Amino acid sequence: MLSEKNELICNVLKAGLADFSLPEISDGDWDYLERELRNQAAAALPADVIGSHPAIEERRKNRWKGIAYSHAARWSQILYAQNELVQLMGQHQIQMVILKGTAAAMYYPIPEYRSMGDIDFLVQERDYQKALELMKENGYTQTDPKDKGEYHYSLEKNGIIFELHRKLAKLSDNKKGKMVTESVRNGLQHRVWRQIDGYQVPVLPWLPNGVVLLCHIRQHLVSGLGLRQIIDWMMYVEKELDDRKYPYFLEVIEKAGLEDLAIHVTKLCQKYLGLREEGIRWCIGANEELCEELMGYIFQQGNFGQKVSWEGKGAKALSRSGIEQLRWMQKQGMRHWRAARKFPFWGCAAIFYELFRYIVYVMKKDKPIRSLYLDIKEGRRRRKMFKGLRVP
Repeated sequence: MLSEKNELICNVLKAGLADFSLPEISDGDWDYLERELRNQAAAALPADVIGSHPAIEERRKNRWKGIAYSHAARWSQILYAQNELVQLMGQHQIQMVILKGTAAAMYYPIPEYRSMGDIDFLVQERDYQKALELMKENGYTQTDPKDKGEYHYSLEKNGIIFELHRKLAKLSDNKKGKMVTESVRNGLQHRVWRQIDGYQVPVLPWLPNGVVLLCHIRQHLVSGLGLRQIIDWMMYVEKELDDRKYPYFLEVIEKAGLEDLAIHVTKLCQKYLGLREEGIRWCIGANEELCEELMGYIFQQGNFGQKVSWEGKGAKALSRSGIEQLRWMQKQGMRHWRAARKFPFWGCAAIFYELFRYIVYVMKKDKPIRSLYLDIKEGRRRRKMFKGLRVP
């Protein structure tokens, strides 16, 4: 069961995203509300309904108006930088589309209140290296010059990170992901232009755009899934994925093994966040207990897992399958062990380095055996939940 405080978060978001009344918020809940919504990268979404509520005192209204103004300023900065990029690519005949970001925000009631981070965009495979060199020539700095760019390159300009993608991560290299990859590539060839705050923005057509948002949820399901990814999906479904259009969407995601994830996340949005049920009945077969468990997990994680401290890393590792556990431990070991980064041949030993770090952490606890037991128990619970969602 969700805690009362987390139910309050859901009800406040309902008021900000759909036609629901703002719940009563006690004096002791305001700090928690703001902290949690910031952790979930969703702080501005209820700002207007809070700022216009007659029963809320002025100082609290001003606090939330400030949050909204901050998001709007970031939105303007991102759109301006994004437009520069679009113009640059267009001048050199490089076809591109924006992924997530404004391509998700355009579905929101107030797009500028959607929390904005990096600018992700996709180009054709043939243009990948050309686009990288073009950006370098025009003031974009590669954040890691040694990055081989298997899925994307990261570059920075004026404090904004740009991710140049060649394909989607996670599902791109397995058999089930081929349909997803092909759908997105075809979408790039048939991109559409949306006017957003006076800017022309190239985005994928409705179907592959939704596939990207669902794959984004899948990508961060284990590593750190937050409400922002869930709300992106909810806003998309509200505008694009009713019962009439769902069969076309199903043709793509069913072969990729993402049908159950789509069904349960959509039902979760109806149950907790105010997504309408009328016209969206295709998720009726969802297991509500699994939806509840997934929502509790989302509150544990925060946006990109930012609520998970080092103490939660053990359970996170143990929630993965055997091979994924080893890969994750190696990646973490490489990140924490300077020698492994300097001498790549130590890569395999990085697994043991990370295991040693975890053992040291457990032994420092007041009750190390209990701590280990709780991590194992939580890891099993999460694996069971992932299995229920049948994600590839």
